[in-house]
Amino acid sequence: MKVGEVIDRLNKKESLVVIAKQIGITPYTLSKKLRLLGYEYDREKKKRVFVGEGEELREWEILDISPNHLLKETPNYQELIYEELQKIRLLLDREREKILPAHTGRRLRRTFSICENVLKQLDETAKKTGWQKSRIMETALKEWLEKFS
Repeated sequence: MKVGEVIDRLNKKESLVVIAKQIGITPYTLSKKLRLLGYEYDREKKKRVFVGEGEELREWEILDISPNHLLKETPNYQELIYEELQKIRLLLDREREKILPAHTGRRLRRTFSICENVLKQLDETAKKTGWQKSRIMETALKEWLEKFS
C-alpha cells in the first residue's frame, strides 16, 4: 500500500489499527513510519498533514520505508544518553555541594553513641539522598557548633 493511500484512509477516519493489520505491521510501526516521513496529526484540522522537509513521498510503498532510507546520519543514542547523564551528574554534584559543602582537612575516626531512632533516620536519609552518613553528620555538627561560636 502506498503512503498516500494510508494518509487518505486515515483522513477518512479509518482506524490506524485496521490499516496496519491489513498491511501486516503493528500500529506502532505504521505510526512511526508516517512520523519519519513527516506526517503529524493536526488537532485543529482533525487529520494527518505533511509537516516534514522536502517533498511528500506519497507514491512510496509503506513497507519499503525504513529509518535508513530517510535519515542521512543515524544518531548514536548511547553516546547522546551518556553525554546527557554526565551533564545531569554535574548539575547534581553542584547542587549537593550547595547543600553539603565539602570539608577540607585531615579526617579522623571517632566512635559515638547515638539514639537508635536518630540513627535509623540518618540511615534512611542517607539512603534516600545518596549522601554519606559521615558527611551529613559533619555538616550538621559544624552548623550546630557555629551557633555557639
